[in-house]
Amino acid sequence: MMLFGYKGKLLHLDLSKKTSKSITIPEVILKKYIGGRGLGAKLYWDLISPEATPLGQENIFMVLTGPLGGTMVIGSGKHVIITKSPTTGGWLETYSSGRMTPEMKFAGYDGLIFTGKLKDLSGVFIKDNKVEFSDADFLKGKGSFETETYIRENFHPDCGTLSIGPAGENLLPIACIGSDYFRKAGRGGSGAVMGSKNLKFIAIKGSGGINCVNMQELHKLVLKHQKRVKFRTSTPMTMTFTNSAGMLPTRNFSKGQFKRAIGRIDIEAVNKVKIARRACYACFAACASITKIREGEFKGITLEGPEYETLAMQGANLEIDYLPAILKANYLCDDLGMDTISSGVIIGFAMECYERGILTKEDTEGLDLKFGNYKAALELLELMAHKKGFGAFCAQGVKKMAKSLGHNSEHFAMHSKGLELPAYDPRAGWSTTITYSVTPRGGCHRRAWPPLKEVLGGVNPFTIKGKAEMVIELMNERCVIHSLLVCDMSNAAVRLKISDWAKYLNIVTGSNYSKEDLNYHAEIIETLIRRINIREGFSSKDDYLPKRILEESHPDGPTKGKIIGTDNFLKMRTDYYLCRGWDSEGVPTEETIAKYEFDSEPTIKI
Repeated sequence: MMLFGYKGKLLHLDLSKKTSKSITIPEVILKKYIGGRGLGAKLYWDLISPEATPLGQENIFMVLTGPLGGTMVIGSGKHVIITKSPTTGGWLETYSSGRMTPEMKFAGYDGLIFTGKLKDLSGVFIKDNKVEFSDADFLKGKGSFETETYIRENFHPDCGTLSIGPAGENLLPIACIGSDYFRKAGRGGSGAVMGSKNLKFIAIKGSGGINCVNMQELHKLVLKHQKRVKFRTSTPMTMTFTNSAGMLPTRNFSKGQFKRAIGRIDIEAVNKVKIARRACYACFAACASITKIREGEFKGITLEGPEYETLAMQGANLEIDYLPAILKANYLCDDLGMDTISSGVIIGFAMECYERGILTKEDTEGLDLKFGNYKAALELLELMAHKKGFGAFCAQGVKKMAKSLGHNSEHFAMHSKGLELPAYDPRAGWSTTITYSVTPRGGCHRRAWPPLKEVLGGVNPFTIKGKAEMVIELMNERCVIHSLLVCDMSNAAVRLKISDWAKYLNIVTGSNYSKEDLNYHAEIIETLIRRINIREGFSSKDDYLPKRILEESHPDGPTKGKIIGTDNFLKMRTDYYLCRGWDSEGVPTEETIAKYEFDSEPTIKI
C-alpha cells in the first residue's frame, strides 16, 4: 500500500551488535499519533522501560520527523529527538532543523531508533538502506564544528548530520546535539545520551522522494501563505517587549528589566553586526541571522545567531551588556555542545551564590563570579564543557548545585523538574507558571507561549482567571505543530491556525482531519506523555516553581509589587489538570484513559 507524506517505516540501529533493520509503523498508529512528538510518545511508552536509566544502555534514542517533513510545506525541515532525559529522568523532546528530516524521508524512513551502546567512540553513515559504522576516536574531544566538517568532507556535503561536542562526550545534563553547524537540539541533555552510547555523529543521505496526494494544491497553498509574510521574524526582537513588560530575566531572575540591554544587546545591536540571513529547508521566513564581530578582542567570530534566549540568559541574566562576549559565549556553546539557556541560568545562579558569600573564590578556584564579569563567565563555560574543577560542579545543573550548597539557595535556583527556566519571567505574565511547571520535559516555553496573549494580546497578565484554558489552547496548537512536524517560527511568520495545518496534512496525506480532530489528537498525546512521566515516578509535587517566582516581587518596573502567590499558582495548576481530564493531582482518570482507547491499540516492538 502506498503511503502519502509518511514512509511508514523506522530504521532500528542496534549499536551493541552494529546491526540495523526496518520496522513497519501500523497505519492506525500514524493516524492516531500523527508523527513527530505524537509518534515519539507512543514509541517511548512502548519501548523505554521505567527501569531504564538515562545514560544506561537500556535507554533508547530516537530521531523522528512527521508527515509534512521534507515536503515544500513551510518550516518542514524540523526533526525531534526523543529519549529519557539526563536532566530530569523523565520524558525528553528536543527539536532542531537542517537536512536531517528531508534526508531521513528521502532515505525511506519516518525516524531512526538507536538502542544499545557502541564499544568505542564511533559514527554512523546511512545511505538509503545501507548502514556503515566507522571509528571516531580521532574526533574525541573535538567540537561539533570540526566533526560536521569531517562528515561533509568524507561522506556527502549535503547530508543530514547530528553531532556532539565535548559536553556530550562528558555526559553533561546540559549537553546538546548539533546539526547544520549552528542548529541545536538544545534542552534536556540529549547530547549526553548520544555520548553515553559512544555515538559521536550520525550522517544520513537519501536518494528517494516523498509522495503527496495533490502536489498542485500543495503548491497553491504554499504560494498563498508565502504572500502573508510581511516582515522577516527574528527572535532578538523579543527583547524589546520582554524588557518593557518586566519579563526579561535579569541578575538571576531577581529583576525583570535590564536597562543597559537597549541598544547594546537587543535587536538594534544585533542588526549592526548582522551580515546575512539564512533560511532552513523549505522555509521562506528566513528568520536566522548570520553575525560577525568586526573589531575588539573577539574579532572575526562568525555564527548563526544569537537568538533571544541566548541574548537574555548569557546577557541580561548575567548583567552582561557587551554583545561580542555574548556572541563568543554562543559560539563556544554551539561548538562545545551545550545548551545556552541552561548554562546561562547555571552561571547566573553561581554568580548570585558568589555575591551572597555562599560560594567563595576558593570554591570557584579563582574565578571572580560577579555579575557582569563576562571573562569569568566565558572561562566557566569551557570548564563546564570539559567537566573540570569548579566547572564540573556547575555542570550538574542548578537543582543539584542548590541541594549541595544549602543556605536556602533552592529558593533562587531557577528550574522546574531540574530543567533550568527560559527567558520569560512569569511574574510579568502569570500563566507562564503553568507552562513552566506542567510541561513534561521541565522548565520550557516551547510547549506554549503565553506572552502572545498576556503581553502582546491584551489579556490581563496579573490574574488567574481563564489562564488554564488559555494555556491548554496554546499547548494543543503547539502539540499539533510539533507532531506534523513543522517550525514554530515559520508558523508565527505566516500566522497559520490549526485549520490551516489540517489543510496541509490532508493535501499531503489524503486524510480528512478537521481542526477539531487535530485538537482531539493533541489531547490524546498530552495525556499519554503525562502517563509516561507518572510511570517514571513524577507527581504533582514536581510541577512546581522556585519561591522567587511564586512569592517574591520585582523591586522595580511594571511588575513591582505583583506577587503571584502559591495559592494562585496551585489554583491555576489544578484548573489545568481538571480541564485535561486528569484528577486534582494530575493523574489521568480511568474515564479519560478509556476515552482515548490506549489499551486497545497495537504495541510497537523492536
